[in-house]
Amino acid sequence: MNGNKIGKGVILISLLILPFLIYFFFVYGSEENFFVTLDYVGPTEADTIYYQVPEWEFTTQDDTLLSSEELQGRITLVNFFFTTCPSICPAMNYNVKQVQDRFKGYENFRIASFTVNPEHDTVEVLKKYENKIGAIPGIWYFLTGNRDEIYQTARDHFLSAMEDSTADGGFLHSENLVLVDWEGRIRSGKDDFGNLKGVYNGLNPDEINTLKDDIKVLIAEYEKKRSVDEYKAEKAAKRKKDK
Repeated sequence: MNGNKIGKGVILISLLILPFLIYFFFVYGSEENFFVTLDYVGPTEADTIYYQVPEWEFTTQDDTLLSSEELQGRITLVNFFFTTCPSICPAMNYNVKQVQDRFKGYENFRIASFTVNPEHDTVEVLKKYENKIGAIPGIWYFLTGNRDEIYQTARDHFLSAMEDSTADGGFLHSENLVLVDWEGRIRSGKDDFGNLKGVYNGLNPDEINTLKDDIKVLIAEYEKKRSVDEYKAEKAAKRKKDK
């Protein structure tokens, strides 16, 4: 009787642990990719040289400077909005907050939201907006600065944003969310037809769920890369020591 209980316990533990061991082996135990990765978005100079977002630097809601260089080594979700937006921004940033809350425990995840109305959205206004929306300091940054520089960043680096008197709130911008990896490269999954998505619709709950899944994929890729890099560094240090 006791033998049967022990046997059942061993089987149960094996069923619980085996999937994790398989995942760990394929994600962390090899230098090759045996799991799904996200595609690169943007023009490429060669098969292995992918588009990298040009450098930028703007002022945060805490009146400090944040640059693209400081986000190196982190996965960043990017969007454009303005605090007085009467249409898409409230729903979009509500969904962005769901993404924040899902990944707030991961130390290398950040959100950067650029205002397209910097004349109104000062540091003080953005700080109030941070508190109102429930953004977590140090994870979700709201950025303001020179309007022309913000628009150029939006247009040339990520999405598109411009002043338009016919648009709701006087500004025409996008509900799109952009996912940027730890090396400043835009990444994306594919749609149901196998086409590169490029961006994620911040108003669509299904798209938000897809975004969450793709962030998990990107995290797995990043953690695997870190493990491989650490392993290579340890081997190199050991070879140097043995000489």
